[in-house]
Amino acid sequence: MDQRIAAATSQAVRLLEQFSRQQTEGLSQLAHKLSSTFSAGGQLLVAGSGNLQPLAQLLASHFSFKLSFDRPVLPAVALGADQALAAAMAHAGQSEQLLARHYRALNGAQQLLLLLSDGSDNRALLAVRDAALDNGQPVALISVRGDADSLCRDGVEICIDLGTDNLPRSHEMIFFVGHLLCELVEAELFSV
Repeated sequence: MDQRIAAATSQAVRLLEQFSRQQTEGLSQLAHKLSSTFSAGGQLLVAGSGNLQPLAQLLASHFSFKLSFDRPVLPAVALGADQALAAAMAHAGQSEQLLARHYRALNGAQQLLLLLSDGSDNRALLAVRDAALDNGQPVALISVRGDADSLCRDGVEICIDLGTDNLPRSHEMIFFVGHLLCELVEAELFSV
């Protein structure tokens, strides 16, 4: 077996085991909070920094459609996925306000904002986080830096640490955490 394959596999297994030991409580809290939000007629808003934006879109689609069985819609929206709005705001030099603008356009009574962070100082994520907190909405964070992420401040209810800032491993961890979150919510809402 190629040593790179063995090394990547070992690293992924270690990260998953570490995550399971250290982040179970936070992920369980997030799943319960999200289940309560959906039960009350609310929605999930997901926003990702940089190359995590497509993962935010994928996660939102799993809630809106399904993960592994047919069930009712769980309303979820990936902020920033509106390409026309993104292009118009970029043209106006306001890209860092894209996520906050999309958030304000949705302006639901009950929303949970889930941020996916690569640990960089992302002004668009900061702006949407602040808009949600100012609006009294709950905010959760999944980050490569956990509590050390500048996005994890007073008011952010749950900060989940992926345990790595390695790009491929952090993407794999977000896939894993997102799928597990969806499974936990489905189990709580639909008794599967």
